[in-house]
Amino acid sequence: MTTHDTTGKVLTVLGPVDPHDLGVTITHEHLLIDLSIVFVEPDDEEGRRLAEEPVGIGNLGWIRTNWSSNRDNLVQTDIDVATREAARFKAAGGGTIVDATSIGIDRNPKALAEISRAAGIHVVMGAGYYVGPAHPDDFSSRPVDSITAEIVRDIVTGVGDTGIRSGIIGEVGCSWPWTDNEKKSVAAAVAAQCETGAPLLIHPGRDQKAPIEIVKFIEREGGDLNRTVMSHVDIRIYEREILRELAATGIYIEYDTFGLESPFPPHAPDTYMPSDYQRIEQLIGLIEDGYLERVVLAHDNCTKHRLRVFGGHGFDHIPSTITGWMKRQGMSQAQIDTLLIENPRRMLTFA
Repeated sequence: MTTHDTTGKVLTVLGPVDPHDLGVTITHEHLLIDLSIVFVEPDDEEGRRLAEEPVGIGNLGWIRTNWSSNRDNLVQTDIDVATREAARFKAAGGGTIVDATSIGIDRNPKALAEISRAAGIHVVMGAGYYVGPAHPDDFSSRPVDSITAEIVRDIVTGVGDTGIRSGIIGEVGCSWPWTDNEKKSVAAAVAAQCETGAPLLIHPGRDQKAPIEIVKFIEREGGDLNRTVMSHVDIRIYEREILRELAATGIYIEYDTFGLESPFPPHAPDTYMPSDYQRIEQLIGLIEDGYLERVVLAHDNCTKHRLRVFGGHGFDHIPSTITGWMKRQGMSQAQIDTLLIENPRRMLTFA
């Protein structure tokens, strides 16, 4: 059951808006985040020294290939920095950022509202829980209904006493193999989707089989795959046959690590990161197979080294750079608008 003011609307941190007001939308970002749970201690003396240094020009090269082994890199809680980065996105033609920071990695509703106002962009805030290691201590003892009710409250009345409401459920985190608590988290998220009409965004575990397994689980729980996004597909699925199987379910396929081209990070040493060129080629393949209307794009900016102020590509990388590369590879403006405007608008609109 949807609430009366969200049906047919997109719910931002400043309230419901008309979907046609969103403009260019990146569907999976983190304006503010504490991702310390993925930190990996280097095993050499030089690495341990670099792990404790603040991000700067002197260590940026090392951090780019060891980005989960620098403590400072994993924490971006500076509102002024986030506002400047968001303003660059707006200056590049951007309209909306989906902040997928869920519970466990330092979601900050009041700060997101402040950033939205100051940068002049729409911000859609996430709900639900991140991966198991980020769950609160009492999560194992909580029933599904309790978690569902919390997610519903975040959407209907707002987080805590802030009055600031979530407009998407996610990113809901899963590991590989995923745990009983993570299955409970997804079940609660699906129940909340059914009750509120909100979109749902899933963070799958690091295995090609994980997304399909989660899709089947969501189907059994009664979720709406047509309003569900599978994140990180560009760094989870490498075989075309498996990718097409996932796309055929009707779920939204999210290519969301544009700008990140450093393979085998310390916390995920078996994860292959494609180049942006390879991502575009895979997108063209999906379009040729008839899935243009089921793909959304983002950067998943979740560390300092990827921000402009620290020498990275920022939130404007897709509208400023990637769209030009897409055209060079033969994609039309109409196709780009479908990926960046029409698909996110449809996905984020409450049923």
